[in-house]
Amino acid sequence: MENDLIYFITKHFVERMTHFKTLEYIKNSYSSRICQLTEEKKAGKKIVGTLCLFVPDEIIFAADADRVILCGGKNDTISIAEQYLPRNICPLVKSSFGSVVNNGRSGVKSCSHFGLVDIVVAENTCDSKKKMYELLGDYVPTYVLDLPQKPDSLAAVKYFLEELNKFKGVMEQLTGNKVTVEQLKKEIISSNETRKLLHRLYDLRKTDSPPISGVDVIKVMQKQYVLSAEDFKKALRSLIDEAEKIKADFKTDFTRKPRIMISGCPMPGGNTKVPEIIENRGGIIVVEESCTGTRSFWDLVDESKDPMTALAERYIKIPCSCMTPNDRRIDNILELAREFKVDGVVNYTLQFCHGYNIERYKVQQALRNAGIPVLSIETDYSDSDVEQIGLRVDAFMEMLS
Repeated sequence: MENDLIYFITKHFVERMTHFKTLEYIKNSYSSRICQLTEEKKAGKKIVGTLCLFVPDEIIFAADADRVILCGGKNDTISIAEQYLPRNICPLVKSSFGSVVNNGRSGVKSCSHFGLVDIVVAENTCDSKKKMYELLGDYVPTYVLDLPQKPDSLAAVKYFLEELNKFKGVMEQLTGNKVTVEQLKKEIISSNETRKLLHRLYDLRKTDSPPISGVDVIKVMQKQYVLSAEDFKKALRSLIDEAEKIKADFKTDFTRKPRIMISGCPMPGGNTKVPEIIENRGGIIVVEESCTGTRSFWDLVDESKDPMTALAERYIKIPCSCMTPNDRRIDNILELAREFKVDGVVNYTLQFCHGYNIERYKVQQALRNAGIPVLSIETDYSDSDVEQIGLRVDAFMEMLS
């Protein structure tokens, strides 16, 4: 009887893995995307590099340009960046800058897409990024979108609308194409379709036995701004179909794992250290309150309004830690914890990311008042603290079990 149960459990997990053909396509799609971008560039299409959610894709696509993310999540380009930047700043900023200026120097392999962009459209979210952009402009044309940082006011929306209109003009000048109201509306509808698909994917994680691991979802989300918008949407539909079939076939899991939310800093491609530790140590990540997670898609753009106004209103609501006051983020964390029935929250921050590090206190306070255990982890992109983090996660999981 025991051997039969072991066989059934093993078969259960193996069959889950073999159903996710789309997941493997998404994970291994980088090379084909580089070929696609290279062909687009040869045909005269402009490629825009972005580093933040505050830059609306809809305006880029309405100008008939393509977009790719430039956020660095790898440790091996940081040493290059430190020739220009201080060591005691955020690893995401250093990794991103190092990837752009590297161009194959020093025997460090760079991601190919960094060299394909015609312009970087950056945003003023933190001091380290803002000053890094001043150096970045020596290597690639860089346009900085300014952000009002008190978002809950009419003045903030008005100011951000002015900034988006300037950005629209930059895109028109870059591409030679007029950004029309009709094209903007079309791209808003398309982007909202992607957001709705991501809601469907995340809804599947609300079940007692999520059909897809948190690490896998994070890797999917990391490809959101690497793949073309249409390819990502197509892949999402297939992935959801596969996950729904798994959910229907396997209604019961045999071990109740602690349900974890990760909250905090972005996790760009190459950076899954902490999520992997959590799931390797017995947890299951069911939701991410981060730019790699819910912040990227949770709110739709109002399709009934003037498109530029609707974009300004939607994007200014993103609860980045650069905003003040940032009560919206605290409310979102508590709502997500309830909606996804989390047992505990891992508050994840990158070293020297002062906004999220300082905001940690209010996050911890709100979660503890709600009776939700929280573990705060501050780290970088290196593997030097893997064992230390693992021990802390072990203790956290034991407490939740």
